[in-house]
Amino acid sequence: MNFFKKVLVILLLVASISVNFSESMDDGKYIYHNFTETDAEEIGVDENTTDYEKNETIQTFSDSDNDIYVTGCFLPTKEELMSMSEQITVVEGVSESANLSNNTYLDLSKDPCFPTVGDQGKIGSCASWAILYYANSYLQAKIHNYDLKGNDSLKCFNPMWAYNKINDGKNEGSGLIGNLNLISRLGSATYETMPPTNNYTIWGNEEAWLEAPQYRITGYEVSSTNNTDVMKSWLNEGSVIIIAMHGEDIYTFDNNSILSDFDQSHNVSNHAQAVIGYDDSISEDNETGAFKVMNSWGANWSPNGDGSYYMTYKAMANLNYTTCYRITGAVYNDSDSHPELFGVLRFDPENKGTKDQNITLGIGNESNISGFVDIYEGINHNGGNGSMPDFIAIDLTDWKSEFENSLNNTGKGYYFVNFSNGTETSIISEFGIIKYSSYPDVEEINTLNSYNCNKSVVFKFYSKTAPEIVNSSVTVTDNEVVVSIHAEDVEDDLWGVKVYFDGLNEYYSLNGTNNTFNSSFDKSMFSYGKHYAIFEAFDGSGNINKSEMVTFEILAPVTSSRSTASHYSSDLSEGIDSGTIKRAVSNSNIVYGNSIDQGYAEDLRENVHNGNNYELSRDSIIVGGPESNGFADKYDSDFEISITNDYPGENKGLIQVKNIEVRDGNIIKTYRVIYIAGSDRFGTYAALAYFKTLDELPEGPLMIEWTENGPVVVE
Repeated sequence: MNFFKKVLVILLLVASISVNFSESMDDGKYIYHNFTETDAEEIGVDENTTDYEKNETIQTFSDSDNDIYVTGCFLPTKEELMSMSEQITVVEGVSESANLSNNTYLDLSKDPCFPTVGDQGKIGSCASWAILYYANSYLQAKIHNYDLKGNDSLKCFNPMWAYNKINDGKNEGSGLIGNLNLISRLGSATYETMPPTNNYTIWGNEEAWLEAPQYRITGYEVSSTNNTDVMKSWLNEGSVIIIAMHGEDIYTFDNNSILSDFDQSHNVSNHAQAVIGYDDSISEDNETGAFKVMNSWGANWSPNGDGSYYMTYKAMANLNYTTCYRITGAVYNDSDSHPELFGVLRFDPENKGTKDQNITLGIGNESNISGFVDIYEGINHNGGNGSMPDFIAIDLTDWKSEFENSLNNTGKGYYFVNFSNGTETSIISEFGIIKYSSYPDVEEINTLNSYNCNKSVVFKFYSKTAPEIVNSSVTVTDNEVVVSIHAEDVEDDLWGVKVYFDGLNEYYSLNGTNNTFNSSFDKSMFSYGKHYAIFEAFDGSGNINKSEMVTFEILAPVTSSRSTASHYSSDLSEGIDSGTIKRAVSNSNIVYGNSIDQGYAEDLRENVHNGNNYELSRDSIIVGGPESNGFADKYDSDFEISITNDYPGENKGLIQVKNIEVRDGNIIKTYRVIYIAGSDRFGTYAALAYFKTLDELPEGPLMIEWTENGPVVVE
């Protein structure tokens, strides 16, 4: 039995002791009790009855204008309700000592914080519209003072954020409990980060996942639609109420926008709605008083022209499904509060796995679990067998203090992820902890590479301690530079080692087994002379530890070259006096384009290379511009100044030096490229002739002009 099952069994044993016994309590406002098995029997439906069949859930209507209206609400099952019993409060009635409002009329939709009517179109997402778009949008807008009818309309929540995660990947509806549970764990994404869409399978991008937790809800309460006083009191407190009714009843009712008990069919409830107000003066079929209800079929459907209608108190009390719901509050209930700790995952694009996996992220290690979020706990449906998104983020702020206490006391804060029961395996490319200031500001992230996570539990930790490099060495052989590093593995959190040569920005990731890392590099990538390497060990928390500098030397072959010095290439041409320039030419391939440039190139050294098929694999000198030299054309834009027929101009050329990076598999190599070229052949020759007279390589572009007195620098 794995640890998740053990935890669940313990919780169920504890819950079973009290699940059937719950005394009524009075807080001065409401009389209520904790959810019991008896409540589940009364409120929940049986999956084996027609009340739960999907063909009863999705209904489609079409009017004379060919407008399409769709339902799509699953009623909660007994099993769903019992799995969440400890988080549900049942409101029985209003307390005798409650100070009830004397209002006879209320309409929340008049508030600028209430969104305009929405339209679910052909998607069976009515429950998501009622809960996310109406109820949670209004709740959060009141907290943040959003004008949802005006400039802040994109702050409304996209119903598809929740619907797409609990519809089994099909357009067949979603459940009330599923939507409520999901946004209590994941929050809600606005239209700003998840624009309107009819795609019922997408889960939202990274921006949406990072925004949504800001808008988590604390939970929900239930009551009965026959308790008019409770419903009116909830509305007076600013709560939107969620109900389910039979969709066809409002498709066919009279044009006066009032549904009476006499008018309704009392058939199976399959359409979720938002109750947003009441009016004691409304009367229909000898039934006095009515609730205002907002539908999600757009404004044109409603005889009122605003997407709403009225349902008499009696009709509400006698719905086929008489349970109503309200969100109890927001986790971050003022404009200054926000999530502070996230668990984040990125998936390998080629191995994302499927959305039907159970997904759990939490804080703690195998012997001490502080807490976790199980996305699909108490939800009978998931995202189906489509591919997981690129990125997900889960708010773990509830256990931030435990995480930080562990980090402060031991130097490590532990966290974990659990995937199970997926159709296809997921490969995690990154797994870590984010410290979250306020969306979209992220302070830090640590990541983990390539973990096969299907049907497994992956534990990691955020550490303050960096791995230590015990020893390192560099050995020069005839053809290679061989590096070797031994690092101390800090509780299996050593991820890799990088090597930096000569203080440049390039680095090379080394191949390792256990704590030893080795690699070899082509000797030709180094110029003759002294060099140094610095090694850097890193872990999954972003900690690094660098070694001391390790020096090594590349010796030039001893030859009897025409140069008096013995450390230069034997084919070096005459006329170069500076040792720096001699070494630069000796250590470089000379690359030309046409026959004229070839002659110029051979004025540097005898062995030269045609640039049209040349690949950068060592330090190189380009002779000639991009018009005739394919190699020059490839890298011309990398230099500060591009060479054209018009620039630098007639009889003018440029000398430029640039370090260019080339990726070779997992290794990034850097080569020095000297670019000698002009707008015409005289310009190229001027630049090359002047190059041979230099003492040092120029730090910036050097423009040379050919004159009757030879090459001259253009100031």
